[in-house]
Amino acid sequence: MPVARAWRPLTACWVALLVTVTTAGLLLVGPFEDGRVVRWDLDIAQWFVERRTDTLNRLAEAGTWLSETITVPVILLVAIVIAWRVSTNVAAPVFLALAVGGEKLLYLIASLIVGRDRPPVPTVGTSYATSSFPSGHVASAVVLYGGIALLIALKRPARVRAVLLVLAAGIAVIVAVCRMYTGFHYLSDCIAGALAAAIWLTVVYRTVLLRTEADAAPAFTHRSD
Repeated sequence: MPVARAWRPLTACWVALLVTVTTAGLLLVGPFEDGRVVRWDLDIAQWFVERRTDTLNRLAEAGTWLSETITVPVILLVAIVIAWRVSTNVAAPVFLALAVGGEKLLYLIASLIVGRDRPPVPTVGTSYATSSFPSGHVASAVVLYGGIALLIALKRPARVRAVLLVLAAGIAVIVAVCRMYTGFHYLSDCIAGALAAAIWLTVVYRTVLLRTEADAAPAFTHRSD
């Protein structure tokens, strides 16, 4: 399936994810506002606050920068340029752009519709966005580092792909813990962002990269020049 024909399954998946994430968020701020999930969220947020130290504060702020608003586009641009330079197929850079771009758009719309307040705890550092659900930082970490890992592992053994994906997942976990520690997200925010991003990344990977790899030239091979 050429990249230009992948828009139908991608659009269907993106819309389904948007509806699902938005519905879950609206339930948390509406009918389930006093439910068990929200109570757990509040307990976990307070648990992190009670364990703050100056050293952990600095580490948490540093960890957040792995998926900060400035960091993500810079790393994405570098990764796209490298993918374009070493690839014989347009699918590699397009895959990265669609994975990250689709996630960012989904986060933007869902967060605006849901409008969940940040946890009612003191924060460490500052954040430009005011909506808590879902976590855009965690979602960006999943699609950015996961996408790069999938590209690198495309022509390599399964064990290499597994190691790279574990490393990418580790980065996402670090970002999630840092965002909860600094008081900007609930656990449910992080889980929603991670799940939505993982599903979106998987669909883009299979629809854009693997299908194009099978139907056309290899998507990630070195140029002869």
